[in-house]
Amino acid sequence: MSNDDSIFFNSQLMDTAKNRTTYGLQDPCIDDKGSALTRCRTSQECTDDSGAKGVNMDVVVGGTGDGQRSARGTQMCVAQGQAEGADDEGYVPLPVFTLQDFQQLAVAPAENHAQPAPDTLKNMNTNVYAVAQPQTFETTLGGYPVSVRAYPVQYTWNYGDGSTLGPTPLTGAPLADGEWDVPTDTSHVYTATGDYSLTLTTSFYGEYNIAGTGWQPVNGYNQVTSPPVALTVWRATVHNVADDCLVNPAGLGCPGGRR
Repeated sequence: MSNDDSIFFNSQLMDTAKNRTTYGLQDPCIDDKGSALTRCRTSQECTDDSGAKGVNMDVVVGGTGDGQRSARGTQMCVAQGQAEGADDEGYVPLPVFTLQDFQQLAVAPAENHAQPAPDTLKNMNTNVYAVAQPQTFETTLGGYPVSVRAYPVQYTWNYGDGSTLGPTPLTGAPLADGEWDVPTDTSHVYTATGDYSLTLTTSFYGEYNIAGTGWQPVNGYNQVTSPPVALTVWRATVHNVADDCLVNPAGLGCPGGRR
C-alpha cells in the first residue's frame, strides 16, 4: 500500500482534516457563448466507464461559493445526467464518503490473542496482543468509483472482569517461547478465579479517493470488534511432599500419583 499522499502519518493534517477543501467538478464551457460554446461542448464529449455518452468536466479543488476554487489540471468523464446537475456556476459537488459508508465495508477485525490461553492463573500476568493490517477496498458512491484505505490506529481491550485498557495505539506483542508471567504494556492480572471473555475493539482510520481526485479523510473511526477469547482463570497451590518419586512413583505430586 502506498502512503505517499496519505495524511495518516501527518498528525497536523489529521487534526485539521475536517477543514480540508473538498473536490468537485466544473463545467469547462461555462464562460463560453455562441459558436465558442458549441465548439467547447463538442470537444468535451466523451464515453464514460459504462460505455455511455458523457461529458468531460474539470476536477476542481473547492466547494460551492468558494472563491479559491481552482482546477487541478485533470478532467473526469461523467454521465450526462450527472453533468446536467451542475449549478449556475457549472459546479457539481462530488459526494462525501461518510463514516456510515465506511462502516458498511467488510473491514476485517484484528486478531485477538492471549497468553496463556485458554487457561491462565490468578495473580499472574496474562499477556494480550493484537495483530491488525491496513486494508484497501474498491466501491462506488453516487455513481463514482471510490478507493478506500483503512488503517488500524487504536485498540481497546475489555478483560472481562470489569477492567479495560485503551483506546491505545499499543498493539502488544507475543512473548518469547517459554516465557510466562511477564508484565507487558497490555498484560492483565486476574485477581479472582473463574471464566472470562476477553474482547478487543479496533478503531480504524479511513481515507477515500473518488475517481482518482485525491485522498480525503473519513470523518470518524470505524470501530470493529474481534471475536472474544475465552479464558479460565485457575489458582495455583503448593504442597510439600516427602515422597521420592523414584522410590514411590504413586506418591503425592508424582506422575501417576495423587494430585
